[in-house]
Amino acid sequence: MGLDGKVAAVTGGGAGIGAATCMRLAAEGATVAALDLEIPAAQETIDAIGAGLAVEVDVSDSAAVDAAFARVGAELGGLDILVNNAGALSLDHVRRVSPLLDRQREEAAAGKVETPLDAIVRLTDDDWRLLMAVHLDGTFYCTRAAVRAMAPRGAGVIINMASICGLEGCTGHPHYSAAKAGILGFTRAAAKELIVQGIRVNAIAPGFIDTSRLKGDLDAGRRANAARTPAGRLGTPEEVAATVAFLASDDAAYYVGATLSPNGGLVTAV
Repeated sequence: MGLDGKVAAVTGGGAGIGAATCMRLAAEGATVAALDLEIPAAQETIDAIGAGLAVEVDVSDSAAVDAAFARVGAELGGLDILVNNAGALSLDHVRRVSPLLDRQREEAAAGKVETPLDAIVRLTDDDWRLLMAVHLDGTFYCTRAAVRAMAPRGAGVIINMASICGLEGCTGHPHYSAAKAGILGFTRAAAKELIVQGIRVNAIAPGFIDTSRLKGDLDAGRRANAARTPAGRLGTPEEVAATVAFLASDDAAYYVGATLSPNGGLVTAV
């Protein structure tokens, strides 16, 4: 993809899509900084690559983000590519909603859904703010810090990780869907503004991705997601990373404010 000599920062680079992205960008020739709240995980990614920089950062903390990006610039000599990938889950909410979703699927198969999720009315302020802070605030803080580094050089690429939940909404997960939809709106506005300064901004909205390496064998919910995906399977972190590599390359030079969605056919109109 022609990324030799480029410096890339990937938030959430310690696991999953983030780790796969770090490895793919490094394989394409970039020098990679893995930014993560869990520094051992970020360091593990960098150790697997064999070079680069692991940086601990909470992307919901604007001062911490500025300090982390200053370190990337100082130690790696600048910044050419930013992948805003860091995410969070409100686990208590997921544990509560998942069995109810399973029950709804069973009821749907029988002909009528009667079980209410109550996902909105029982969603706590803390759960709402957590996902907004990490996904949406974090994308803004990191983009702002990256632009400060990229604009004087007149070039750069920013890739924001959204989700099909941001495209069509995911039942039972209103806070996650809202945060990811916000990322898409932010991407479009930022892209129109920053292309004048030579900075390309685009988004990726993955479908259901196989995280079995993080979460163990497929549970009932993920098996159901795979079954309702037209491709008949979950995507892989490496497939999302390949999309990142394309958008980071000069082959994507005319993509501005676009959303690419590797989703196996779940959503075909983006």
